Amino acid sequence: MKKMLTLYVLTFMLVMSFILLPGVVSAKEQIKYVGSSTVGKFMYEAAKVYTKVKFNINTKPESGGGENAAAAGKTDLGGVAREVKPAILNKGVKKYLIGKDAIGAWINAENPVKWLTKTQLKDIFTGKITNWKELGGKNIPIRVYIVNPQSATRKVFSKAVMGTEKYGGRVTTIRPDPAIIEKVAADKGGIGQLSFALGDEHPLRGKVEKVIIDGQEPTVNNPNYPITRPLYLVTKGEPKGSVLAFIKWSRSEAGQKVLKRYFVGI
Repeated sequence: MKKMLTLYVLTFMLVMSFILLPGVVSAKEQIKYVGSSTVGKFMYEAAKVYTKVKFNINTKPESGGGENAAAAGKTDLGGVAREVKPAILNKGVKKYLIGKDAIGAWINAENPVKWLTKTQLKDIFTGKITNWKELGGKNIPIRVYIVNPQSATRKVFSKAVMGTEKYGGRVTTIRPDPAIIEKVAADKGGIGQLSFALGDEHPLRGKVEKVIIDGQEPTVNNPNYPITRPLYLVTKGEPKGSVLAFIKWSRSEAGQKVLKRYFVGI
């Protein structure tokens, strides 16, 4: 009986020690992220080195879903790879610039047409130019691959290249965004729109190339490249606690070092 009582006392003391010691058995705090797959690229990389919290990352809703989730208070962090809509900001959403992304026009590596003007690019994506021979290439029909309507890539590309005109010709919408590379890699007549960050690290990167536009080299180190967009983290109201700490880290030297692997820093 005495031994049993001693065992109960020891067990009780052991349990109490875990309860009283901070952080011994407490679960790591979680930050929920919803939004852009491009900003999501940074989030996944950040999660490898920023270990103070656990991240729950969902990039399926893209930028539109990210800002809406933040406005509705359904996520800790939203990701938006374009300017945040004024209507969203009017709902009390705060935006924090973490970097800048560039969007490429990707072609099959075997396509000899490596240079295009912005006007020619516009004519391709609107369906006015339908064969590569019209641009000095081979007699191959042009097939255009674009990302889904919720993706900021599509909106930013359209604004920068097409103005008020709409997509046309042999256009196929692809989901998720990185699958653009797979389509173009398998299609000698293909051309697609995609973030540098999502394309440069793709396993099929060697089978595709980025078009030089108006003589500007398509690299994140070229400030004159014509198709770029801001990258934001957004929150419902002023961020606090671990969310605020992560945003500050993202904009710090340590966070920017991670971001600059794929994007232009601030």
